[in-house]
Amino acid sequence: MGSGRKFSAVVSTIAASFFMLVMAGPASADLSQIPTATVTGPIAVTADSHPFLATDIDLDKYGYVENEYFLAGDAYRYDMTGAIDTPAAKITTGGSADDGKYPFKTRIVVRRPANPADANGVVIAEWNNVTSTQDVEFNWFGDPYFLLKHGYTFVGVTAQNVGVASLKAFDSDRYGTLTVNGNDTVPTGTGLDADALSYDVYSSVVKALKGSRNGVDPLGGITPSMVIASGESQSCGRLVTHYNRIEPIHEVVDAYLLTVCTSALRGDRGEKAIRIITETENRVPRTVASDPDTGSIRHWEVAAASHLPRVAFDNLNPVFSRDFATVTANCVKFPLSRIKWPYTQNAAISDLVGWVGDDAAPPIAPRGEYQASPPDMANQLERDENGIALGAIRYPDVTVPTATNDGINSAAPGGSIFSAFCGLFGSSVPFSPELLHSLYTDQADYLAQYSEAADALADSGFILPEDADRLKGDSREYARLRPSLPSVIGGTSNKGGFQLVWVGTEAPDTTFEVQRASTKKPNAWAKVKTKSVSDSTATIADAAQGTAYFRVNSATVLPGTNISEPETVVTPFSEASVAVKIDRTGPAKPKIVLKGHKVKGQFRGPVRVKVIGKPDGKLPDGTAGVGLNPKSVPKTRKVTRKGKTVIKIRTRDKLGNQSPVAKVVIRIRR
Repeated sequence: MGSGRKFSAVVSTIAASFFMLVMAGPASADLSQIPTATVTGPIAVTADSHPFLATDIDLDKYGYVENEYFLAGDAYRYDMTGAIDTPAAKITTGGSADDGKYPFKTRIVVRRPANPADANGVVIAEWNNVTSTQDVEFNWFGDPYFLLKHGYTFVGVTAQNVGVASLKAFDSDRYGTLTVNGNDTVPTGTGLDADALSYDVYSSVVKALKGSRNGVDPLGGITPSMVIASGESQSCGRLVTHYNRIEPIHEVVDAYLLTVCTSALRGDRGEKAIRIITETENRVPRTVASDPDTGSIRHWEVAAASHLPRVAFDNLNPVFSRDFATVTANCVKFPLSRIKWPYTQNAAISDLVGWVGDDAAPPIAPRGEYQASPPDMANQLERDENGIALGAIRYPDVTVPTATNDGINSAAPGGSIFSAFCGLFGSSVPFSPELLHSLYTDQADYLAQYSEAADALADSGFILPEDADRLKGDSREYARLRPSLPSVIGGTSNKGGFQLVWVGTEAPDTTFEVQRASTKKPNAWAKVKTKSVSDSTATIADAAQGTAYFRVNSATVLPGTNISEPETVVTPFSEASVAVKIDRTGPAKPKIVLKGHKVKGQFRGPVRVKVIGKPDGKLPDGTAGVGLNPKSVPKTRKVTRKGKTVIKIRTRDKLGNQSPVAKVVIRIRR
């Protein structure tokens, strides 16, 4: 298995580069050097037969279709002796006619916009990887959604014997006629390449995509303006050989996307290439001298990333389990780094499109930092106090970490067959709660720092702004930090109906618990009955009277995978809110004082009426109420009307709670 340009500007560059490429014609110099294949298909999909690793993505949602085609023709072998900066020599002997030709028949899987008008014209042709003994398009699985969102056409190419053998084992009726070794006639043995035809097979596919073919159009009417060759790890190594030794003859590929392989690239070719490697391949120095950035090559290293990232595993896992086997692995450390380096792959694709179209060259990346006197010559990277590698392209999960991600792991004793790949998985070990909360006050503090780091990475040009936004979305689902202290909506003094709002995880399967403690007993916390809790907002009705602090925590169920059990993460509680006073009780009944000349129960003239408001009483927990509203106490007045006058008085507290009614009857002699 292997320049902070905004994306809108890159899209504009794509459009401009299309025009230049159409005017300039194809990249090839002499397509007659490449076999012309006959294309058949699309191969029918039935209830009993589908393409191996057919996508489980709802392509209709993106306006895409998936089709599989077969390509057949004759291919040559090549003499690969000699330096990497010399073209390989075509071998013109051997084969049934002793002219060097061997028959091949391979398959491609095409995922393209259903309407050719929706295609952006760029084709990503991935040389499928076979390290897992299967025919796998690992770069597709890194982030298929970027390609689907932006109108790219993806073509997965089966070029090697192991891939064909796995396809036949998967569905012999569908794939039984495939061969990339001349139906077992290609010479094999010591010093011979069992996949000797693979270079012609791959080039013939690219030639067919560009329109030079017999048979049907595998792109459904899309006319490609550019074909980017893509390969990961083992197939990346094959593509490096194609770049160095075959492309100088064929000149059919427009640019190369090379991931997680370190084979040497010649520096004198005009074809643009971006190589991306991770910590798994980068534990010893890759110097500018050995891996230079040139007028055609960029060498990018991603800190703390692993050969196979967790994001690619999550995308691959469902269809790999469906069509081959469920992957389980017993590794010394928890497998798979969570650094989403395929987002850097997206930036590379965008940069290659612009670079080929004479746009500005992609940025030059910082290299890893290495120990001056390493005790372990196989692991020379400098690391911080948390074990995170220094230097290179640094994702916010590295600069604002919540775990030690790295590219190092190994198989634990007694593991499954896939444990042999632990060395490619890297690891991700979560920080302890104590370390987490020493780094970040709470979720809000973490998100603020993470957002700033994501924007800085986008500004550097090594991810696109849209992917910075996706990283921020991921950070909002981080579930191990306590929520921020709750804010009170509805007033810190209220009648018991209010809302608490905080910043907490947005992870699925999360519940929040709200607790209160009286200011009289600040350590006696008890659960609060809430009307509803959603989106980090608790709606509370009829809260108990008293003055209290409130706090909140979260519990999140993290789903299990093939390699991990489900886990319930419960955070510490937030800091306490400000004191909230809940008061539904009005003041005591006011006192009414009458003054005037009174004889035998009747007044003989005007009566002066004075109301004395009584204080707001204590709440059930012994804390003070909100207090009497002085404006609710009537001013002293005179009553002069003769006869009977009834006066009823209620005062209110500062929340509008009313006192009992005070009543007096005044009789003034007529």
